Amino acid sequence: MRKVACLLLCTVATGAIAAPAMAQEQAAPAAQSPSADAAIDDAAVKEIIVTGSRIVRDGYTAPTPVTVATTEDLLKSTPSSIPDALNKLPQFSNSLSPSKSANNFSNNPIHGNVLNLRSLGIPNNNPKGPLRTLILFDGLRVSPTTYVGTVDTNVLPQLLMQRVDVVTGGASAAWGSDAVAGVVNFVLDKKFTGIKGVAQAGISQRGDAANQRIGVAYGTSFANDAGHILLSGEYNNNEGLIRSKRAIGRQGLTYVGSVVGCTPPAGQPATVCNPGGTSNPYVLRPDVRISAVAPNGRITGSSVTGNPFVGRVINNDGSTRPFNTGTAVGTAGFQIGGDGYDIPPNTHAVAPYKTYQTFGRASYDFSPDITGYVQGGWSRSELRYITQQNVLIPPGGAVNIYKGNPFLPAAIDATLPTASDFITVGQASAGQPSPVANERTDYWMATAGLNGTFGGFSWNASYSHGDSVHKLANSGLYDYKKLYAAADVVTNPANGQPTCRVLLNPAVAAQYTGCVPINILRGNPAATTPAGYAYATGTSRYRAKMKQDSWVAGFNGAVFDLPAGPVDIAFGVEYRRQSLDLVSNANPADLAGSTAAETAAIRANYFAGLRGVPASSLYYWLTNVGEANGKLNVKEAYGEIAVPILKDTPFFRELSVNGAIRVTDYSTSGTVTTWKAGGTWKPVDDLLLRGTYSHDIRAPNLFELFAGAQSGIGIVNDVRNAAGTYGSGLNINANSVTSGNPNLKPEVSNTYTFGGVVTPSFMPGFSLAVDYYHIKVKKLIETLTAQQIVTNCLNAGGTGAEECALIERASPTTFPSLVRIVPANIAFLKTSGIDIDASYRTNVGNGALAVRLYANYLQKFQAQQYTGAPISNYDGKNVIISNPAGFPRWRGNLTVDYSNGPFGVTVSEQYIHKMTLDIPGGPVPIAFVDNKVDAVWYTDLSFRFTVPHGNGNIELFTTVNNLFDKKPPLIGSTIPGVNLPTNIAVYDFIGRAFTTGVRFKF
Repeated sequence: MRKVACLLLCTVATGAIAAPAMAQEQAAPAAQSPSADAAIDDAAVKEIIVTGSRIVRDGYTAPTPVTVATTEDLLKSTPSSIPDALNKLPQFSNSLSPSKSANNFSNNPIHGNVLNLRSLGIPNNNPKGPLRTLILFDGLRVSPTTYVGTVDTNVLPQLLMQRVDVVTGGASAAWGSDAVAGVVNFVLDKKFTGIKGVAQAGISQRGDAANQRIGVAYGTSFANDAGHILLSGEYNNNEGLIRSKRAIGRQGLTYVGSVVGCTPPAGQPATVCNPGGTSNPYVLRPDVRISAVAPNGRITGSSVTGNPFVGRVINNDGSTRPFNTGTAVGTAGFQIGGDGYDIPPNTHAVAPYKTYQTFGRASYDFSPDITGYVQGGWSRSELRYITQQNVLIPPGGAVNIYKGNPFLPAAIDATLPTASDFITVGQASAGQPSPVANERTDYWMATAGLNGTFGGFSWNASYSHGDSVHKLANSGLYDYKKLYAAADVVTNPANGQPTCRVLLNPAVAAQYTGCVPINILRGNPAATTPAGYAYATGTSRYRAKMKQDSWVAGFNGAVFDLPAGPVDIAFGVEYRRQSLDLVSNANPADLAGSTAAETAAIRANYFAGLRGVPASSLYYWLTNVGEANGKLNVKEAYGEIAVPILKDTPFFRELSVNGAIRVTDYSTSGTVTTWKAGGTWKPVDDLLLRGTYSHDIRAPNLFELFAGAQSGIGIVNDVRNAAGTYGSGLNINANSVTSGNPNLKPEVSNTYTFGGVVTPSFMPGFSLAVDYYHIKVKKLIETLTAQQIVTNCLNAGGTGAEECALIERASPTTFPSLVRIVPANIAFLKTSGIDIDASYRTNVGNGALAVRLYANYLQKFQAQQYTGAPISNYDGKNVIISNPAGFPRWRGNLTVDYSNGPFGVTVSEQYIHKMTLDIPGGPVPIAFVDNKVDAVWYTDLSFRFTVPHGNGNIELFTTVNNLFDKKPPLIGSTIPGVNLPTNIAVYDFIGRAFTTGVRFKF
């Protein structure tokens, strides 16, 4: 393959250089490259220009594989939205959406509809979401809608979309950064005339997950057809789904070690007895809980050695009882039944969301050679979901209750000799209200441009502005400053009533005005001391504003003719600037100085007068988003050439090559060059062979470069502390802080594809494209997890390694109080596979039959998180992580549509191949008692009835998704309650659902 790539490169080396402009050529007959339209009449099929460097029809004649899907076809089986329909195609996998993201946390804005081509955005558990798929709106780069750099495609207008073009290969030379996995271009129907609309409603068979959609679009010409106007408005609402609404969400299914008291066999390392080790394989068990605390409360420690109450559970009346250890499992710190806690099932499996969209466009032909246009749109996306409960978990989140606290039972108070002595109390879900996150994205875009022809060349010039304001308010969270003030209660000598101790200290009382005592010693503090709970909780907020300005100018046309046809070139320039301004009321960096002494002084001032505040405490429980501020500019020049070599000769009905190059200068990461070479060869009329080789990049985005400290929390197994406080291998929550890295460099990718297209003349209406792809990305921007940092430090002997410097401990033998995480160009990934795209259209009886098959075979998906780490194989694996992912060997989507007069029916079959369970990336292989996940088929059925009315029609439709109510495979997490016990990124858990509505067009 390298020789083929070199040959292609050498062939185009003497030509001009390539561009993202869409060159033009005469469309092939419909029998050879069938249209994506539903029409059967070949005479009605019109030329369509598809995203890429050549004119193609359905992507069947492009050197780079292109999938073309009309919005009409996409919405037949998935009427909820175009992005939802795209995610059923095998080219997309492990995308994010309100139903495919864990909603326990709100630190990362990953809950919109974020498309992921080839799964290239998900390896190594990247929490920011897919970043290697470029999103275009009618050929223009869509600016980020979230501060992490992703695009929520829900903000794009859908009613005026004509089709979606998916370039499934590296396309940086054509479109610039981010196109490592490919390009998704939402193509506007710029000449739509008339009025059309939709009104629909859906609900699951179980009476939940309701949704509604309504929209209308209008298009008209004016000034004797010299001008054209488009207008649209849309509203979508999805009411979401709580995890407890499904039986599997209430069972507490979790993977735990299967061998209690595991002892390594002779000659085997201790790691074989880790949970999931070969001597302690994972097994799925119900009602698994974390042993650290009990929901109502547990006394986890004391300043008095040997205090008899340590370890006991606190009852609602203030009395205590022994902790019920339930049934032991092979994971330290976990148990089945008894006391203990998990993430309760009242969090959202599907985040409720609403979207509002408006769009307008006006174009005018100033002359036969010049057309001008302006267009703009505004959209709002709103999400509201329940996040993880407030918990008080040791070592960094529990609360000290000191002697003399009037809420402290006398028996416990008697075990504390002095006023400075205390017990430490942890608490989980005692019945307190759940925190709620509200996310809102306001996005608007505006473009003005000119295009025309001059001297045989086509040209275009445009200016675009994109502006996004993303806000989050996570309310009901413990405000640590107020919590520790409210929990340290004494008796007011003036009136004999409980009061906050800090209010009796004149030096700091003003900082705690309004403090009300909270009682965590009698169950639900929101019930026992509602005013105290209200004081101790607050709202973590941030606002991120992203702006993008882009100037583009390009030319394309034929420069001269060769015997085989014209030589087409395209060239142009682009300039883009972006800015990010993220502000927060809970910036972790505000509690840290440049030295340990400065940090101690800052924290002492913020927590002035308080005692017992853990060193890792920030502003709020869980959600502490750091601020970020930065900007960059990008200068680009590009060129393209398409050279016909032979035509209409024996064994060379067509032979052509093309090449592209783009030089890009980033103000933040320097100058890079991307390129691509490709060619097509048609030995006979019925067969087209094609291949490409490309060199692509993804430059670090503003958040990766300039992010402030972001807080997080997660369970870490710290086996280093065999002689420390917590013992060997205990699973405890550890706080982490992640920040940006201004020294990041672009990721680098090399992609090659080769394949063929068969359009047999003996079978009109049939086309089959089969393409092999191979993608390798180096210098991948990734971060290690807190667990990996701790493990790497351990493997280095506990000192000396770079990772050890990222871990903070109160003493060398205590559990980490904080783990710092920084992104770097440390990883690589490699993937390869085969895409199959087949279509067939014919007449059957008095009706029309259309069949479309999309399939993908995943040959390889490998990733290495950092140099020296083991290479992880993801292919064929169902990956168990907080945001799970799946990499089936085979995925397919088969759609059969039949229409006869006013009636139409569509059957869509989605196939997901069997997989095996795994957690790639660990130092040793992970073992399961049963690691098999069976293949799954989903069937969607849609009926429609069209009623002619005047110059248009009204279409009544009903769609049944998951017709046979296929249940998702049971796949737990390794953390109790973190998700529904299935792979939410891959499988449907809503069950059979119905949508009915009306579409009209006049």
